[in-house]
Amino acid sequence: MKQKLLILFVFLAFYTVRSQEISFATGTNFTQYDLKNPENYVGTPLQSGSGSFYEIAYLLPSGKEKLMYDFGVGLNEYNALAGTLANSYKWNTKYLGLRAGFEYEFIEINNIKLVPIVGMNLSSIIYGKQEINGAVYDITNNSGFSGLKLIPYLGFKAKYRIKEYGYVSIGYNHSVTFKPSLTNKEYVNISTNQIVFGLHFNVNN
Repeated sequence: MKQKLLILFVFLAFYTVRSQEISFATGTNFTQYDLKNPENYVGTPLQSGSGSFYEIAYLLPSGKEKLMYDFGVGLNEYNALAGTLANSYKWNTKYLGLRAGFEYEFIEINNIKLVPIVGMNLSSIIYGKQEINGAVYDITNNSGFSGLKLIPYLGFKAKYRIKEYGYVSIGYNHSVTFKPSLTNKEYVNISTNQIVFGLHFNVNN
């Protein structure tokens, strides 16, 4: 009986290992700022900016069929623009964060998997510059940008199988940042549409 349990345990462990993936992703963020500072900010037409995105992630199976856990660490650039004939603004920021979420392998057609995804990112600014009419300011300690940001996201991707090695993917995510608590009236919400390209490798396949 013990031998049978041992064989079953080894089989399940091997099966789980085979189902795991490590992935590398990059892409582009299209970002819109919502600046809320009723005391100082004079409304200027805001425009979306673009920035890069890089991530390494680990995917492993849950206890339910087709449902996977997804964990990652990534670097996001959230950039934006604003301006009139009299004034111009530019924001360039980089956020480092940890991500946890779920993927559901909704359907597989031939070698293509369609996968909806949902999760939460916890990020903090590591670089931030604001340019106002040519003058550059550091905003890493600005209350609207500093501190931890909670970033829920929702999206989907299509994964194409490359024989036994893994997958390539293309996907889309939408996210909006918020701070767990606000200590003053000056803060920033960041809305992002993200295009993602990924390489996925089976672990111990």
